[in-house]
Amino acid sequence: MSENVTLEDVAKRAKVSRATVSRAVNKPDSVSPEALKRINKAIADMHYIPNRHARALTGVRSKSIGLIFFHDIKTLFYTSFWGHVINPIYEKLKSEGYDLQIIAHSNIDLNMSADSDAFATSISQKISDYHVDGFIVVGQSPRNLESIFSQIRTPMVAFGEPIFSSEIVSWVDTNNVLGGRIAVEYLAGKKKKRIAIITGGLEERWSISRFEGYKKGLAKAGITFDPSLVEHCNNSFSDATNVTQRLMHKRHDVDAIFAANDEIAFAVVQALKELNYGVGTDVLVVGFDNTNRAIQTYPLLTTIGQDYEKIGEYLVSGLLQKLKGQKVNSKKVTPKLIIRDSA
Repeated sequence: MSENVTLEDVAKRAKVSRATVSRAVNKPDSVSPEALKRINKAIADMHYIPNRHARALTGVRSKSIGLIFFHDIKTLFYTSFWGHVINPIYEKLKSEGYDLQIIAHSNIDLNMSADSDAFATSISQKISDYHVDGFIVVGQSPRNLESIFSQIRTPMVAFGEPIFSSEIVSWVDTNNVLGGRIAVEYLAGKKKKRIAIITGGLEERWSISRFEGYKKGLAKAGITFDPSLVEHCNNSFSDATNVTQRLMHKRHDVDAIFAANDEIAFAVVQALKELNYGVGTDVLVVGFDNTNRAIQTYPLLTTIGQDYEKIGEYLVSGLLQKLKGQKVNSKKVTPKLIIRDSA
């Protein structure tokens, strides 16, 4: 097992000193190519994972934090959501004297399942090579996030509640159930009775939770849950558009739609316009996230706003607590309704 392999064991296998192995791990350019080759082979053969947490406990800090982005890197540029998430993290880290390194690992570029043990081991080994004091995980986290956390001894926190509950993974997330409930209760308060939902699928915790909130909101308003008013999409604009058109052809009486995120909501609005429905009059639309585009679309989008500043603050403060060896509890941040023209 890798946790039983020490720096001394690697040094003996590679026939170098302990200090040379340490330099190879932390500053590979300072080691001769021949020695580095032997050390890397010994590390691979012995499945050694450098214990950067132990280095942190000695008081030696890189003053750098790695942000692991489990998603297609292109989404950083063509959607504003991740900017909302990452910018407060960056600003908070900067105020604490830390740099931020973005480490992108797109699941679709790997020739293995994101939920496999091989994936967990591969990612664990790759991110162990970064010279940082801790990691913040964002994006579509794999289901085996707990396995990755357990293999990486560097302190870590995650944005987003894991699909499975875990005592190992410390996370911060919006209270998505509450957000979904708020959206539906608001629409019901507008005297809407046939409230549909379009989710982002039921594989990610955020979407599952918002769907759960939708059902709770219906129950609170005394509206019977109707499965025919539920649609799922793959989060792409084109699929969300097609799903909306299918819904409206199937149910001409829909008077409100709760879209599980703003990107879906923009597609819903476009599809309704193409079908000659008045958005905000014939059919009310509520999104979730309060991204920049919500105030750049027409009509302006009513949405559930995430408190990105507080999320970033909690993620950074939680990680800094972990760096001090303190226990960190997971947190849910309260969202709020942002009322505009679409509902």
